[in-house]
Amino acid sequence: MSSFFRAIAIDASQAADFPEAVRRMRREEFEGIIVRQVYDGEECARLCARLAAGPDGLLRSEFPPAMRAYFFGMNLNLTPPDLMAYFREAPEFRARLKKLFRGSIDLEARVTGLLSTLDGGRPYCAAPGPHPPLDHMFTTLRAHLPGGFIPPHFDNEQSSHPSYRLIVPQIGADLFSFVLAFSRPESGGELEIFNLRHEGRRFRMADGEEDAARLDLTGVESIRFRLAPGEMILFNSGRYLHRLNPMIGAATRWTACSFMAESRTGEQVYCWG
Repeated sequence: MSSFFRAIAIDASQAADFPEAVRRMRREEFEGIIVRQVYDGEECARLCARLAAGPDGLLRSEFPPAMRAYFFGMNLNLTPPDLMAYFREAPEFRARLKKLFRGSIDLEARVTGLLSTLDGGRPYCAAPGPHPPLDHMFTTLRAHLPGGFIPPHFDNEQSSHPSYRLIVPQIGADLFSFVLAFSRPESGGELEIFNLRHEGRRFRMADGEEDAARLDLTGVESIRFRLAPGEMILFNSGRYLHRLNPMIGAATRWTACSFMAESRTGEQVYCWG
């Protein structure tokens, strides 16, 4: 059992019994929330088959080649700062995502509904765009291929990207995130969280001059989560150093991931891919 990272597990069907879960996590009564059975095994298998077939019309974009991964949707961290292509594609991406989840609860509705329930009914929604009705993409779907990984990072560093220019003025707290798994690799592919905190120094890769990916993590305490299909983890990814360990075996790891932050008023929580 980790001494620095405590997580509670909740079945999605019982989310209404935990209306203070997110607020308690933000108060650091514990560090993570695992929600089980967001989608069942049959739904996950059906979705992964559609994703592997290359869903018609669903926008694909790329991680840096070394990471052996790609997205459906556009990751804001990797998007040109003028955001023209991003907001041109956003409405169509939302429509195509609904089609992808046909036969199941729509992904955006399912996740925002669960998170709102775990947060006392506070609304969760896609971060607003340049003008109504344009919003940011609520999430991205991520395919991590054999050998795929993400190096150590703090999500608070993301806010320094020029593509965040519409979001930063509207948020007032650390970034946190969810990862929702639809499949898992044969081995590896764990989300690893380290006992290293950003300590609120936003816009920095690390609390030193080096890139977070170059930090010496020898002997640093960590905890690993290998999510089962249909499981979702929510944690303060802005403050805790974390990475995705390499995939082992031939299977692709499919997930949905979003960054989130409270609005400046605290009345709602904004989400984006």
